Amino acid sequence: MELIAVTNGRHSVDMLSRMMVEVEPFVDRFIIRERTKSAIEYVKLIYQLNTANFNKEKLIINDRVDVAVVAGINKVQLPVHGLTLEQVQFCFPNLQAGRSIHSLEEAEKAHRSGANWLLYGHVYETDCKKGQPARGVEELKKIAEKVPSDIYAIGGIKPSHVEELRKIRIKGIAVMSSIFDHANPARAAEEYRDACRYYHSVERN
Repeated sequence: MELIAVTNGRHSVDMLSRMMVEVEPFVDRFIIRERTKSAIEYVKLIYQLNTANFNKEKLIINDRVDVAVVAGINKVQLPVHGLTLEQVQFCFPNLQAGRSIHSLEEAEKAHRSGANWLLYGHVYETDCKKGQPARGVEELKKIAEKVPSDIYAIGGIKPSHVEELRKIRIKGIAVMSSIFDHANPARAAEEYRDACRYYHSVERN
């Protein structure tokens, strides 16, 4: 299973770039999701990552298609309230675009519209969605069975959840605050990476 680390908007550009560089060896993809940062701050972050020899191919920009185009990033994550897949595909045909979804209906629609991947959540209880009940794994199972897309799960996922999620045969998991709010983000990411690799190895054997 793949591991995606999602930034949570709680760190300065300088701190976040350092954290991402430390975490990179253990993570397959990063979604930069910084709702309170300006376009200039996004570009500054990406510049700092580039100067640190960070693998640019791992980067996905959440919502800010403008930033992705200007910074030369070819992957974007589109939230439900953001631009449509059709709009992005028409204006920027070289961009790969994933869609955030919350139901089977949204998953089927996104797949028909040509989403390159789907991000479903929130699966488990999480402080990021206080007061909102977790959606659980049943809807995720239906999506994985009926929608032939690369599907990732997000929301309250711990390393101990990986075995349950692996059985659903999704592409991977996405983790936010459990990595970026951890006292040692690299160690946290390594624990997730090891869980994903361990269960993947068991499945192959």
